[in-house]
Amino acid sequence: MSTDFVPIIGNFTLILLLVAVGIFGSLAIQSRSVKSFQFHISVIVIIWIIAEVIDISNNIGIIEFESLSHFIHLSAMILIGVTFWLRFYHAKRSGKKIVEDIYD
Repeated sequence: MSTDFVPIIGNFTLILLLVAVGIFGSLAIQSRSVKSFQFHISVIVIIWIIAEVIDISNNIGIIEFESLSHFIHLSAMILIGVTFWLRFYHAKRSGKKIVEDIYD
């Protein structure tokens, strides 16, 4: 692929990512509680998208923060791991059935 298309594709992708941030932001706002799973996942996806925006902005030459993008991706992955672990821990502690327990 010619390098002439990289800024055009990057700009288009950047616009789509910003639209996605708006969608997931509205989903986070629409969730009933900060403790809801919908809110947690929406915030994680927003963090992930912000990292992608920084990465694409770096690729097309808008900003120069390559290491920041990697740090934000790592933060999103740690946050999703902690979120899933805490939800699992609280479900087990409260005695709620988990899918694995139902089919055993």
